[in-house]
Amino acid sequence: MKKFLLSLFCLIFMAATVSAETYTHTFKSGELTTEGGTVTLSDIEWTASSSTYVDWNAEKGIQIGKKETVNPTYQLSTSAFAGCTIRSITVNSSIAAKGDAKLTISAGSQTSEAYTLTTSDAAYTFDCEDTTGDISINWSATDRAYYVKSITIEYTPAAGTVIVPTPEFKTPAVVYADKVQVTAETTDQSAVLYYTLDGTEPSYEDYVNETGSTKCSKYWVMYFDLTKTTTIKVIAVKTDGDAVFKSAVAEKTYIVSRTMPYVPASSIASGNKYAIVAADSAATFFYEEKAYGYLPTKTATDVNGKYIETVECAGFTFTAAEGGYTIQDELDRYVYHTGTYTSFNYATEKPAAGAVWSVSIDTDGNVTIACDGYTIYYSTKYETYGCYPADKVTEEHVLPKLYMQREYPTYTVSPVAGSTFDRLETITVTCEEGIAATDDLKIEAEGIETAFTVTQTDSKTLTFTAAEPLTTYNNTELNINITAGDIMLNPAGMNMPIPVPAKYGVRTIAKYALTGNAPAAKIEEVSPANGSTVEELSHFVFTFSYYAGASDDESLQPRLYAEGKEWTYALEKTIVNSDGSNIGMMQAALKTTEPLKGNGTYILEIPTGYYTDANGRAIEGITLKYTVKNDSGEIASIEDIIANDGNGVTIFTVDGVKIPEGKKGLEKGIYIVNGKKIFIK
Repeated sequence: MKKFLLSLFCLIFMAATVSAETYTHTFKSGELTTEGGTVTLSDIEWTASSSTYVDWNAEKGIQIGKKETVNPTYQLSTSAFAGCTIRSITVNSSIAAKGDAKLTISAGSQTSEAYTLTTSDAAYTFDCEDTTGDISINWSATDRAYYVKSITIEYTPAAGTVIVPTPEFKTPAVVYADKVQVTAETTDQSAVLYYTLDGTEPSYEDYVNETGSTKCSKYWVMYFDLTKTTTIKVIAVKTDGDAVFKSAVAEKTYIVSRTMPYVPASSIASGNKYAIVAADSAATFFYEEKAYGYLPTKTATDVNGKYIETVECAGFTFTAAEGGYTIQDELDRYVYHTGTYTSFNYATEKPAAGAVWSVSIDTDGNVTIACDGYTIYYSTKYETYGCYPADKVTEEHVLPKLYMQREYPTYTVSPVAGSTFDRLETITVTCEEGIAATDDLKIEAEGIETAFTVTQTDSKTLTFTAAEPLTTYNNTELNINITAGDIMLNPAGMNMPIPVPAKYGVRTIAKYALTGNAPAAKIEEVSPANGSTVEELSHFVFTFSYYAGASDDESLQPRLYAEGKEWTYALEKTIVNSDGSNIGMMQAALKTTEPLKGNGTYILEIPTGYYTDANGRAIEGITLKYTVKNDSGEIASIEDIIANDGNGVTIFTVDGVKIPEGKKGLEKGIYIVNGKKIFIK
């Protein structure tokens, strides 16, 4: 409860109204265990009871119990919503064939009926009568397994609460070739982000007290240029006096390398680099580390038995020598063993004895690396690697496995990146070791609204075909991007994401240039539309067929005037709509100094050439007509303004000379009336 209050619903901030919220968690493999205890499910802490058996079913979700080991009762509970008004709780659950289980849901003092589960996944919804209190979800079974797929809770936060959203990473956590610009942000722009780059938990208190590695972004969005594999953890924090409110921690690990993760080795190739791995711990050398001659470790994660992902894993080079192999670390130092010690020694020159190791790998992949009767084992007790004689090997010692480091497979893109075309329709990506697309792969041409179809031409080739051929794009650079999903390189079935450059979360496969003689951009849409009747005029937004800019030539400036009248109204460029939202990248906008509310007809003239495309070509002008109709009366002339404005009117000539108040019969010319430019004929 304490963690949740500090991380999601943070009290004290005042709010006039609080809207309904929805919490949803869809279960993933490994989220529940037989031990039970506290588990975090989509940023919410739950308490899970222990169970006789827990497994995973890809279609039905988490499995509790089985035919041979029935789990009579099981409970998931949380007090995280105790301060909220709970509207409904929905649980997606089911049973195994011939199973018998029931589900009940409790919220505060209310309890649902006992739902009888079926073999088909179904949603069981308990409509609470706006209750408050703890939530518990209970299963009871007499035979076989039952499953839980998802939980959804609809609630209203308590009055006076504020949500501190968990930050989101906008950059996919895949493998990048050289560097990647990572973006993380929170939707609450009044929050500040605090982060770490060393895998430790970010702490606002550590940052303030300068006692940890937490850094501050100063803003609600942050960017990182990563050039090496890095784990980023970030929280959003809001403060109110001495009160501190925190979001949950968001975490991503970005692999930046043209070298693939290490792959299982069944034999040794001289001169290659290998990771020594046991119990998800990769051995690394002890340079500047107090390891007392033992090899310390870095975390290593096995991925489907195909490869391991490591964080700063320092591989060892095995080189054939008479009688076996020498082993050298990342600093090219020889690893050797002497005497009766269980630790290692290092030397920059090959020692005369103890530096040649025999290496053999059994059918299970376990490797025996030995020298003079001493064998390398991983100690689960000390979490290091040592060199042990047979009489000192116990159950705590584990033989490691070897994983060989290899370069990323070569892939090619056709047409070759950097090429110039006047027409582009298809792009192919080929990898001789195998290539595939994820089901959600989406390819886009940056700035051009056309869909690409993805075709698996064969096991080595993917083809991307544009719905419409890409023709001239203002003689500019054209980026072909991955906007969803991944292209997977598939040597030996490892399915590794293609390592492409990324910036602001956009991954670019190739860059091209398109040239040609297509016509200039044109105005495709205007808001308000030509001929509209409105209550006032303030903003005019123009949408173009592609990028455009506005001219500063005074002879080409737009004119806005009232039909039948002689004066014009001042216009200026803007980047926002009338509702305050930003205009799009392929748009431009004008606004009046003040909204025009006088009834009548207004004309807006945009001369040809005021807007130009990205090549400087003139965009054809347009004339627009609008009707203003409201309760404010007819359009007033300048003489009416002077005579009828009881508060007086300030009038200046364009040279800055003030006209006496009450003066009538102004000569023709341009005047500034209460900040507006007006023309008298």
